[in-house]
Amino acid sequence: MAVSSRLKLVRTSILMICLAVIAFTAGDRAAAQDNGNQDHLHPYKLAQSFYQPYYYPYPQVRRKKRRKRKRVVTKKCAHPWTYSRGLRKCICVRSGYAVHEENCVKVSEICPENAQWSETDKACRCKDGFADAGGQCVSTGSGVAGYSPAEGGQCLWPWVPSAQGPGCTCALGYREQAGQCVADGNPVLEPRRRTAADELLTDDVSLVQTCLKEAGYLRADVRNRMGKKAWTAYWFFKQDHSIGRTPKGVHNARAQQKLFTLCPVASARLDVLPAAAGQPVQGPAAGAPLPGAAGKKKAKPKSVVAPLAPREAKLTAKLPRAPEARTPVKKVYARPEAGCLPDDLYRLVVRTYGPRPQLKRCTQTCIAMPANITKREAEDYESRGGLRWCRACIEIGTHLPLDDILRIERGANVQVCTRPPSRLPKWVPGTQAKRPAFTRVRALYRPLPPAVDNKNAFAVIIGNTTYRSGVPENASATSSAGAMYTLLTEQLGYDQDRIIDLRDTTLEEMREVFGTSEDHKGKLWKLLQNRTDAEVLVYFAGHAATQADLTASYLLPVNVVKYREDRTAYPLATLYGNLEKLGARSVLLLLESSFARDLTGFVFPPNAPGEQVQILPTEPVKGLTVLTAAQGDQKTLDDPKFGIGLFTRYLVEGLAGRADLAPIGNGDGKVDTVELYAYTSHMVRLVAGKSFGLLQRPMASRSGNVHLSRLQAQGQ
Repeated sequence: MAVSSRLKLVRTSILMICLAVIAFTAGDRAAAQDNGNQDHLHPYKLAQSFYQPYYYPYPQVRRKKRRKRKRVVTKKCAHPWTYSRGLRKCICVRSGYAVHEENCVKVSEICPENAQWSETDKACRCKDGFADAGGQCVSTGSGVAGYSPAEGGQCLWPWVPSAQGPGCTCALGYREQAGQCVADGNPVLEPRRRTAADELLTDDVSLVQTCLKEAGYLRADVRNRMGKKAWTAYWFFKQDHSIGRTPKGVHNARAQQKLFTLCPVASARLDVLPAAAGQPVQGPAAGAPLPGAAGKKKAKPKSVVAPLAPREAKLTAKLPRAPEARTPVKKVYARPEAGCLPDDLYRLVVRTYGPRPQLKRCTQTCIAMPANITKREAEDYESRGGLRWCRACIEIGTHLPLDDILRIERGANVQVCTRPPSRLPKWVPGTQAKRPAFTRVRALYRPLPPAVDNKNAFAVIIGNTTYRSGVPENASATSSAGAMYTLLTEQLGYDQDRIIDLRDTTLEEMREVFGTSEDHKGKLWKLLQNRTDAEVLVYFAGHAATQADLTASYLLPVNVVKYREDRTAYPLATLYGNLEKLGARSVLLLLESSFARDLTGFVFPPNAPGEQVQILPTEPVKGLTVLTAAQGDQKTLDDPKFGIGLFTRYLVEGLAGRADLAPIGNGDGKVDTVELYAYTSHMVRLVAGKSFGLLQRPMASRSGNVHLSRLQAQGQ
């Protein structure tokens, strides 16, 4: 009994020990599992369990696999060809290249011998010392020069105009041989020598003024001394050709060497020729000895100057003097893209001047759809805004000038459209040219004839760039105002004493010039002195704004306080009323401004007018014509080539005379308000759509058709 009881006790003890071990092991596992659950409740552990699913037991959401896009195979074209996915072939569209004999080559390599490519003129021009003769560049100083007479051509030395009729004949001292003029060996009539680069050409001040006038810089009469206008013309000439300080004034050798290459008629009166002639210089007239410069004359080298024999001198004295050589006048043509007008402008021109056979209606232009626009927004723009999106065109993502885009469209017979980014910077970066905008802008009106001096013309020019109180600057306002001032003083004949030229104008200065709502007798009113025959031009470039409730618009001075325009800005309604009270014959108000509430330096495509902003007078004001750069609250654009406002760029061309040319103008030698508005509005719309892929539509308010400038007869 004792043994059996002991065995039972041992068995019971072993069983209890096993149960205890099993219970202890199960408790450890449960505790470990609870700790794991608490770790997963922590946000950081939970995030790790999402991104590292293999380390944590939570099940992961199975994502839908994206279908692989089909790779677009783009054909590679040999440089400089570019593959067009729309045309499915290689095209030549790179800048500076053109198709020549079925090859895409540099335009500079197409030029003939002794010629080079001019980026300014976009054409081949003869090098210094060579002149164009029948499509070839011939040396102006050689003894043999071939010339093929053509309509509108000029005689190239030693060919001179024939006294018997139209055509050219050999000058005295040359004989015709096999269609060329060959020197007969007379040492008296040998070509004039070329001077050294540092040699003074003349001491005659009147001859220098004659050259300035022939080159188009001097508008006053030639005098024996340098007056204020002569010095101003000389300064503009130096700025155009990057000539620095000239301590000796007009007697500076470097300046004279460059100046006399611009005036072939005045250069014919020099004893010697410039060191490097940029244009052909006319030689001495047939039948007369070489004339010298007036005033103090320099001695000629013995190898060139020799005394005439008595018989030769007698023969020379009997020969008739050839007519004076004149610089040929180049005919100015209208822009090819101005041959058609939008429907509203077409009806305005036809209603004013009658049917125009050469003028056509343009089809509705389209613009590329911006990248960030939705399908619903695109349909709203088409239904409410009257837009038309380009559905089939070759899209480009970079800005190109209008001339390049039209050249591509005509050459390849395609339609090109520019796709704007989601946010376009309004202020374009400055050009690489060293000259400022007011000198570069001369290229717009230099081919056109100058206007007749108008003694009844007055002007106010304002350019506000640097604003205060948190208002961003207007980067192109000063350049635009400078371009307009240069046009008025150099091309349109405005007297500088009758122009009020202001920059960064404050509210007090604007009230001093235009007056206030209580007293309209400002500085401009006092300058006119109630002259009923006065013609006034007011130009403003800078920021403008509209009140929050859209009841009033303002021109912003530089000391304006943001969102306090009613007290710190000049009301547009007050300006309209005070300009009407001037009593002038006509007043032209030009506003290079945007009236949007947003003054940031960005444009959001498609730049369609949103709010119904009232800028123009509700009813036409008698004698007042108002032209605005944009419609409603549209943002204005800048021209990247000249660094001025796009609206101002075509205002300069139009006022200089391009708006009077057919088919838009009537060609009567006078630019009126209808011609100016039709030309400027059409070109701004076209460039904004083609080059930028945006909208910009100038607007106008007028009470009649007033003549703005009168052009000279030559050149038209």
